[in-house]
Amino acid sequence: MRQLIINKKTKNERIALLENGRLAEIWINDQGKETMVGNIYKGRVIRVLPGMEAAFVDFGEERNGYLHRNDLVSLDSANKGEITERRNVRHFISQGEEVIVQVVKDSNEYKGPKLSMNIEIKCPFFIYQPFGRGIYLSKKITSSNERKRLEILGKQLCSDNGGMIFRTAAEHVDNQNLAELFYELKERFERQAKSKQNPSLLLGYESFVEQIIAEVSPFGFDEIVVDDADTVTELKKTFGKYEPIPIRFYSNRENIFSYYAIEQELEKALKKVVWLKNGGFIVIEETEALNVIDVNTGKFSGKSAYRETVFQTNEEAAKEIVRQIRLRNLSGIILIDFIDMEEEDRGRILKLFERELEKDRIHTKIIGFTELNILQLTRKKIRNSLSELMLVPCPACGGTGRRKSTESVALALERKLLEFSGSDHEAILIEAEPDVCAFFQERHIKQLEKALNMKIFVLPADDVHGFAIRQSGTETEVVRRMTNMY
Repeated sequence: MRQLIINKKTKNERIALLENGRLAEIWINDQGKETMVGNIYKGRVIRVLPGMEAAFVDFGEERNGYLHRNDLVSLDSANKGEITERRNVRHFISQGEEVIVQVVKDSNEYKGPKLSMNIEIKCPFFIYQPFGRGIYLSKKITSSNERKRLEILGKQLCSDNGGMIFRTAAEHVDNQNLAELFYELKERFERQAKSKQNPSLLLGYESFVEQIIAEVSPFGFDEIVVDDADTVTELKKTFGKYEPIPIRFYSNRENIFSYYAIEQELEKALKKVVWLKNGGFIVIEETEALNVIDVNTGKFSGKSAYRETVFQTNEEAAKEIVRQIRLRNLSGIILIDFIDMEEEDRGRILKLFERELEKDRIHTKIIGFTELNILQLTRKKIRNSLSELMLVPCPACGGTGRRKSTESVALALERKLLEFSGSDHEAILIEAEPDVCAFFQERHIKQLEKALNMKIFVLPADDVHGFAIRQSGTETEVVRRMTNMY
């Protein structure tokens, strides 16, 4: 059972993927840190640096983008190694040259956005590559007839130029619908590339929901539940003609993420320690350079030999670690310190890990075990991790720990207040951390008072962790409570 839960009722849009009722992935639209990943721009090369084998591109945003030589053009794999080894970046690009690029990684504190000229335009059924070569199909399409049909169709559509990658959802979608969508995307891209000035945005997603839907494809879900009626209508209009998808409107007063126990899972995903079902636990440490995960037996002592106890703990940990990597969106170098085990058991754990990783959409490369029994892997970074989105360095501990950001707490308060929609309460009294109080009053309070038809009083309190609702009822009752408190 795979469900996509869309929380669009507040400005802080969130989308969750549930697998058999458990949170597997989460996407958060951070208004202050909007992603550019997937956006396509027309830009100009401002510097070419052979020593870095890269170029820097002005594409109209605040910071210039970084374009590595390997991402300049699509190359046949047979030639790419030779060209990469023998020619430097100036053989392929020059200063002042106009280029079309796509953002593949957002900027951070130290680096600008990473760009690529290997453009990919995603839709639920396929990925169109204007400058690509070849037709590729998802490995999950197993029918030989379907694979042959799609391969023939792809060659017909890309007879002039370009390439395609058919996604699993393309299976059983008729040729006419696929062709119409292909020509629509192709014409839109070519029109924008020809008409737009330099630098400028050529193609970008109109909404956060549209961006995520294009990335994960809605046809892989048993159910999509949304708490916004307009979004439900739009999704049915967009995808209903291809295949009936169960898209349901959630109308309960309780926040949709609370109803599906996602809020509770999110809280756990921000902690370092994750307990396993058998009593063992894992510790996850995120640093700037790498991520380290340690496996411990904890309360689990097993019922047989020590070797079996160790293997069972490592087995349970391997499954949970893959889930946590996806949920927390860990990327870069990841080191997993399993409990010491025999060579044969290492192989069994490695195979299990590989099977679990098949659920992950993001490319992960397993390097293997070191002599110290540490499993090494790397995972491609596309977006910020969950902790980067929701936590900030804690000033009380000199930067050695993290706490929830002011904005995250304020948005949580907003979601809690929306559960009072339609109630008979005239007013509500809240105490919150001083910075949360200031942020909430500045950004949210007037709009919420109008939406809820309720007077909202938010008072600063140094002894409150996050926020606390102290009183709700008539305005007279709330004011009396305030008077008694102060």
